[in-house]
Amino acid sequence: MPNFMRKINSEEIEIVKESLLDISDKIWDFINEKKYEIYILPVDKKFFLVPSELVNVMEKIQKEFAINRSGIPLGFIKKRKLYLSLEAAELFYNESLLDFRKYLVLSEQGEKSALYGNPIKKEMLLNFSPEIQKNELVFFINNEKEFLGIGLSKINYEIFKTMRVEDEVAQNLVDKGSYLRKKQ
Repeated sequence: MPNFMRKINSEEIEIVKESLLDISDKIWDFINEKKYEIYILPVDKKFFLVPSELVNVMEKIQKEFAINRSGIPLGFIKKRKLYLSLEAAELFYNESLLDFRKYLVLSEQGEKSALYGNPIKKEMLLNFSPEIQKNELVFFINNEKEFLGIGLSKINYEIFKTMRVEDEVAQNLVDKGSYLRKKQ
């Protein structure tokens, strides 16, 4: 596999598009408004959002040197599904492209738990939407509306109402504290 970036092909476009539409119907339109081009680093199947105004410069540089990172990490593909990166999720959150019904608003205790990479328990929530389903991607934010991370719901709303406060509501997939926990 080559260790340089290239634009995604039609098969990869379909995988990325389907995955993004599962998250929000606004994201694909945002990307297609010519704000970003999607590139892949084939060696590890990582995808990047490259701002359109940088594409020409990147293409010129790539004629002389292999570029293996540029733009905002979008995520990676595994089993024909795009797994969203923390950076892309935060971009989409800041652009108001994510469905607010998939936000888990965390208390101060919940924020600490999320940033330490721990699961989220019922007692840590300030808000849990009735529309959240089990095994659905959710986004952690604090009470100040700051983006904290991405999780996976472990329950739906009907179960949420009957849970004990110490029961887990969401699994932490990736959070802003993960950079600090990585071994250098």
